[in-house]
Amino acid sequence: MMGRTLTIVIAIVVAVVLYLLIHRLIVSRATKTAQLAALDQTKVALLAALQRLADERFITDPATLLSASVIPDGWGRGVMAFEFILRMDDVTDEQLPLVRQRLNHLLAEFCQDEHVESAVADGQSAFLVTDAWRHTIRVHLGVAYLVNEATIEYIQDLRRMDASQINQTE
Repeated sequence: MMGRTLTIVIAIVVAVVLYLLIHRLIVSRATKTAQLAALDQTKVALLAALQRLADERFITDPATLLSASVIPDGWGRGVMAFEFILRMDDVTDEQLPLVRQRLNHLLAEFCQDEHVESAVADGQSAFLVTDAWRHTIRVHLGVAYLVNEATIEYIQDLRRMDASQINQTE
């Protein structure tokens, strides 16, 4: 009797563990697929905005996209945040905030022109350059695709972190 009960308990535990593993695999695969699709859409929008920067002579040489990747999922499942590494030879560190601001404006125009939906209020951009910095000769851009609640919460977390850092330096 005791052996049969133990066998049933072990079978239930194994079944639950298998279910959880398979469920996690399916969910993580779906998330990865969605992130890669969002990365492609974000890349299209960013390249269009970068081309407009060059067309407007905001930058003298067109930027070269060196790499694009999903920001590791440390913020939560389904965050659509990406890092783009560019070569922008004629942009100084002091100009990066202005470039970031102009890119955000151009991305908003892209969303309007291409009817890209956003998870934030109607008429707001679905793309947001969250950060811009230089490492050696490369410019790194953090860009979020505001397509779901997880990404909006990520942006809110970034803003809270920025505010707390500003308060700590004062």
